[in-house]
Amino acid sequence: MSLNDLLTSEFDYTFLLYALRDYKFPRNKIRTLLLSGEIIRVKKGLYVKSDATYSLSVMANMVYGPSYVSQHYALSFYGLIPERVHIITSMTLGRRKRFDTPLGVFTYEPLPERLFSLGVKRVELSPTQPYQIAWPEKAILDIIWKRSDLDTAEKLEHYLLEDLRLDLDHKGLFSAGRMRKLEIAYKRKSATALAELLRRRATS
Repeated sequence: MSLNDLLTSEFDYTFLLYALRDYKFPRNKIRTLLLSGEIIRVKKGLYVKSDATYSLSVMANMVYGPSYVSQHYALSFYGLIPERVHIITSMTLGRRKRFDTPLGVFTYEPLPERLFSLGVKRVELSPTQPYQIAWPEKAILDIIWKRSDLDTAEKLEHYLLEDLRLDLDHKGLFSAGRMRKLEIAYKRKSATALAELLRRRATS
């Protein structure tokens, strides 16, 4: 089996050393691969194959964790906002972080542990490319949950439609059941406003 067969799209230093286990001096080989451009160092200990189709969402989970993709990048993934999002924002149990990498900018916003796991789903692009991403409702909440000014459905609707240009009428994407679970967990006026707004739009 060749080195090309062993290396997946995204991989860490431990896996790279495993792939190079038959080389007498694997660190020298890593240096050669980097200089030739065959692999790209995203950050210390994390790499991608330059000729592979890598995923920024998979990479976001790997750059800093535990984390899940959320906010504007998740909304773009679901087709809810028209603009292309260039910064990949994730929520984390750790500290606020920013990583400027050859692949793009990855930012991480802290979230309390009680809110972290609820409303997150696992996506598998392939058996070796899983990642965690927020539900659409949670991606919105992760943007607004600290906003005390968005405490009514009317205020929130204006913000989502005018500032985010969010498609609130996307058929079948929002779930009243999921939103209810999030509303109970978040215990914020902004969460109640979002729940009311989504119910109102669904029945209008």
